[in-house]
Amino acid sequence: METEASYQSVQDMPMAALRPEKPVFAVEPTVAADTVVSHLQALEDFLESVNRESEYLAVKRMVEGLMDSFAGQCRVSAESVGRNLDLISDWLGEDALGLRLGPFSSRKHPRLEFFFKQNHLTLFDYCCMLKRYLTITTDVFSVGVERGADEITLTFHPHPDIYVSRHQIEGVVSSACDAILDCYGLTPSAVRFTNSNALPAEEYQRMLGCCPEFGEPFTQVTFTSTNEIRDFDASPSLSEQAFRDIQALEVIHRQQVSEESWSQRCRLLLELLLSYGEPTKILLAEILAVTPRTLQRRLADEGTSCRELLADVRLTKAKEYLLADELTLDDIAF
Repeated sequence: METEASYQSVQDMPMAALRPEKPVFAVEPTVAADTVVSHLQALEDFLESVNRESEYLAVKRMVEGLMDSFAGQCRVSAESVGRNLDLISDWLGEDALGLRLGPFSSRKHPRLEFFFKQNHLTLFDYCCMLKRYLTITTDVFSVGVERGADEITLTFHPHPDIYVSRHQIEGVVSSACDAILDCYGLTPSAVRFTNSNALPAEEYQRMLGCCPEFGEPFTQVTFTSTNEIRDFDASPSLSEQAFRDIQALEVIHRQQVSEESWSQRCRLLLELLLSYGEPTKILLAEILAVTPRTLQRRLADEGTSCRELLADVRLTKAKEYLLADELTLDDIAF
């Protein structure tokens, strides 16, 4: 593992170790500041869980030194975050830092509950949602999602132009495994890392649910699942009251607008449903009091589909938010 030199305390570290070595440019890969803050909160929880909370304030100073370098910005240099993780790991003597912090950090992120509590989706759609979430929060990785007959594979491609810490790689894998375990009760059938084995096998087994293969061409996590035949037809996720309220609004709107296409009716509902999570075709159909196949046929007759309408609604809302100039780009992306 590539790390900086060891220090007796954080106070002994030169400030150059706490701050990025170069200024931030628009094209430099970044990480959302919210993500760095969630890492710091996760570290506090982790140190408390192993009775080392007295060391937290020193580490907090290190992270705040990094954050101060980007004061007023909603993004932080991705490479600086990776190198600071190595510094913290080295100072704490914690070789499994990323692996252990991943689940803690996921549960501390201010926007994670909305994105990760979506077990009404098929596993494939859920993994596509994870991909979108990761794309917003970090430039450290690009993520691919592949679906086989009964397998879903997430592939993590580190950014080729920056230093990426092993803790970042193990942390993102650990976070994904924890989220899917929480929602579906599934552990991976296979995990592959490009790096060599840096920890005892039982550590990986305990945190990931299986022993990884090392020295592989790609970092990948594979899950075996048989629930993929539904494909956007998962069960409703709304509370009974919310379902009734939205259905009543749709009825009132239809009474006010005499001539309206199925596409227009669905667009209205999708805007409302996005506040509750990831909309599904079966939920739209139930609100509209038709079968999913009937809804699919009606939309196909109008040259569209639920997926296309959902993407277009998101695009329209993003344009509105950009023109309003009231939100950060990260806020709009979410």
